[in-house]
Amino acid sequence: AVVSTQSTGRDVLVQGHVFLNTSLTEAFCMAIVEAVSCGLPVVSTAVGGISEVFPADFVYLAAETTPDSLTTGILETIERMDRGEVMTVGEMHERVTAMYSWSDVTRRTEQVYRECSKPKQPLTSRLDLQWSRAPVAGTLYYICYAISYLIFVITSWLQPEHTIEVVPCRYEDGIVEKGRPNRLGR
Repeated sequence: AVVSTQSTGRDVLVQGHVFLNTSLTEAFCMAIVEAVSCGLPVVSTAVGGISEVFPADFVYLAAETTPDSLTTGILETIERMDRGEVMTVGEMHERVTAMYSWSDVTRRTEQVYRECSKPKQPLTSRLDLQWSRAPVAGTLYYICYAISYLIFVITSWLQPEHTIEVVPCRYEDGIVEKGRPNRLGR
């Protein structure tokens, strides 16, 4: 199913039993985070950073990127669910929330941007450094750098940090109940 909004995305995901990710390339799969947060065990192709980002008890990684391998993963996951070896919705949600909270991602992203935006040396020194690298490329660097800095200053003035609204966490409102059984009622 193609999900277009955050509110309908959750509603679609909680109707499922297993989340199947068939990506051929992937770095950090936000769809898997959302599925696990909704309590779905995941079967995925073993591509990109999925194995590095998610613990083995969250994701069954198919040996190959073939339909047969993914089918095996789905069947094994359903068998694990039948044996009660899959976490409850609440357990999955709590673990993924502890691992990946938007406030933490936002805090870390802001930290990176703040570090990048701190002038290490005066603007004129940085522009002179770019200018000295090469006559033609240095001129282009100088112009691009000056424009980028000007855009940063203008956007910071137009939208000061204190005017940005903080979005509350929907899960604190009881949308996901702790200890609720998995999709098959176990």
